[in-house]
Amino acid sequence: MDKLKLAMVGGGSIAQLAHLPNWSKIDDVELVALCDVDKGKVNLLTEKFNIARWYYVLDEMLKREKLDALHICTPSLHHFSMAYLALSKGVNVLVEKPVALNSKDAQKLNDYAIKNNLTLMVGMHHRFRDDVQILRNFLAQDELGEIFYIKTGWLKKWGKGQATSWLSEKKSSGGGVLIDLGLQLIDLAFFITNFPKLKKVRLYDYHLNPDIDVEDAALAVLETESGQTITIEISWKMYLEKDTLYTHIFGKNGAAKLNPLRVHKEMHGNLVNVSPMHQDSQFDLFRRAYSKELKHFVRVLKGEKENMSSASDALSVMKVLDALYESAKRKEEVVIS
Repeated sequence: MDKLKLAMVGGGSIAQLAHLPNWSKIDDVELVALCDVDKGKVNLLTEKFNIARWYYVLDEMLKREKLDALHICTPSLHHFSMAYLALSKGVNVLVEKPVALNSKDAQKLNDYAIKNNLTLMVGMHHRFRDDVQILRNFLAQDELGEIFYIKTGWLKKWGKGQATSWLSEKKSSGGGVLIDLGLQLIDLAFFITNFPKLKKVRLYDYHLNPDIDVEDAALAVLETESGQTITIEISWKMYLEKDTLYTHIFGKNGAAKLNPLRVHKEMHGNLVNVSPMHQDSQFDLFRRAYSKELKHFVRVLKGEKENMSSASDALSVMKVLDALYESAKRKEEVVIS
């Protein structure tokens, strides 16, 4: 099979630090074009990564290039319109999270991709971490017994935070720290537990920075139909010495945690550490996850793998986020229909 012809739109930090370096190392892919509104940036990046052509307008790139796939790395505001435009041209899409700013638009993208037999994958790189894959397999084999409680959080240390970023503008991001960090943790919790059905949700949101119009700290509580409780605490700017990212899973026969991966279970009346002996550093796990994510997308396009980060999954998460934001607005629990 010939190399897949891929283009990227958006040349920001995630593209520069994670995706462009990894795409340039994948033999099955030819990165043929880059699109960005910043002319200086796009000229610099095309030269650095040996990309043949550059554009400042996505529609023009899609008209001129014969693409197999488009990778969307723009601010969230543009994800829906750009993904829909590419899909309408018959181009497969990998879009960074969130797939859209709300579940209504996520539904449109998912339906269109399915109807037209196109791949729409959402960039949820935590799914591709080796430790997450190991833990997911543990849970699938019922190693910890029935899971009754998951608590997860991502608290960023005190600093300038997101105050000057498009992430702190609701019209550009769709929300604040919940859609930025919380979305990833909800997706992670659902992914490792095979997407349990929710019964009700509650969001407690906090607006600590008066200069931004979105929540910069929040606590989400999810209750599943089977009685599991999932809590998510998130913040862009806590008075902490360092960033804190954690996930704890509690079952009736054992418990596990991520960052780093630890697994303990009851065996013959004793608590036994059954954690994997050799584990890479957190830095290496995160770095490698980006590479594995892109390689997986290529294999999906070749028909070698099922989409492990589908728009359908992303739609499910966006529905939860919509319900959580509604809960914060109403200041009460929202029952999931």
